[in-house]
Amino acid sequence: MRKLFILLFFSASSLLMAQNTNPIQEAMANYDYETALKLMEQETPTVPLLYQKGRALKGLGYNDKALLVFQEIIEQDSLTPRAYIEAAECCKSIAKQREALDYYQSALNLNPDNKYVRIQYISLLLNMKRDRDALRESNLLAAQDSSAFVLHLRAESMSRVCDNSDVHLVIEAYQDIQERYPKDYMAPAILGNIYIAARQFDEAIGTTEKYRCLDSTNILVNRVNAQAYCMNKYYPEAIERYNYLLQNGDSTFLTCLYAGISHYATEDFYVARDLLKKAVKEDGSNVNAHYYLGRACSKTPWTKEGVLHLETAINLTIPSDSTIVPLYTGLADCYKMANMYKEQADILLEQYERYDKNKHKLLYDAAYVYYYSLKNTPKAEQCLKAYLKTRPKNNDKLQEVDADGVPIIGENNRYNAAETWLKDIQEKKKVNDFFQGKGSGTQGK
Repeated sequence: MRKLFILLFFSASSLLMAQNTNPIQEAMANYDYETALKLMEQETPTVPLLYQKGRALKGLGYNDKALLVFQEIIEQDSLTPRAYIEAAECCKSIAKQREALDYYQSALNLNPDNKYVRIQYISLLLNMKRDRDALRESNLLAAQDSSAFVLHLRAESMSRVCDNSDVHLVIEAYQDIQERYPKDYMAPAILGNIYIAARQFDEAIGTTEKYRCLDSTNILVNRVNAQAYCMNKYYPEAIERYNYLLQNGDSTFLTCLYAGISHYATEDFYVARDLLKKAVKEDGSNVNAHYYLGRACSKTPWTKEGVLHLETAINLTIPSDSTIVPLYTGLADCYKMANMYKEQADILLEQYERYDKNKHKLLYDAAYVYYYSLKNTPKAEQCLKAYLKTRPKNNDKLQEVDADGVPIIGENNRYNAAETWLKDIQEKKKVNDFFQGKGSGTQGK
């Protein structure tokens, strides 16, 4: 009887505990986070309950509030990696990368062998452009773990750190992945793009064909493979690859562009036009797309359409005045700050002659540089004369002043100043010529 009583007592206690905890667990299991949070408010905030609260807040998108919860857990239990990892995830989601990195570092200090945390740590270093740190960490991880994902982290870090002289190291890193994991499609795709950028088209074809022997359906690898064939002028092979891509719904810009170029090269101008029109629709600012579309149109009845696309290509190639003028202005200022006064004067005149013919003040500015910085009076005089020739007629106004009588520096005032300045230069020149025996009164003596 006594044993039965004890058994019933513990059964009742367990039932009561289950009644208290099951509603929260059931709500969490059903992703009913709002209900779970309301139920949690009625409970004592233990560490396990705080973890569930943080998870619920994250699930509802309240990552800033979830972060506060995980920070509270860290204050209560600073020796558990999980709290630091959760805090790091919250920080990443609200763009607090530096704080996330610190939390991942704390988790690694507690458990250096946690592969997930180390991968997240390296990925975050890459996102923060701390490429050398990422390479160092990925090398350390790769020494212990040679999985494809880890090797990709190392290769990506290496590609960011190495310059063109060390590109062979990056190539070797991706070749290593392809040898170890032949079914990994990212390595041949990236490696193929590296070869294409270096104009090593045969190598790009070889790398991607090697993978295609195992899987000829991968869209990403086929894109790189087709582009390599096209750029290597193997147009029939390129068309074959692009036909497969197009039939499988790939209508991306590069696919349409290079497929169109391949058809244009084989004089299939109507198909080329259709594909290149799609490419232009995807990226109307691409010069090559307009060029080849224009050329394809010129071989069909749509010749006037071709003219428009070639004109567009030319306009895209030549920078607009609104783009180039600020560059000239900035360069002139840089020359000035670097005490490169001859270059400053030259660039001011070049800007005026080529791109800013209506900004006559540039002539005045060039005269200032020649006269005061370069002590080149003849060039200054030349610039002032050219500047005064641009003065509008019937514009002899008195110098403008503001309400306090202070002169307003305007274009007319600048013309007046230039005129006075030029007269002063010419008067000084006459005096110097007289004393140097160049005057008309001294030549007959």
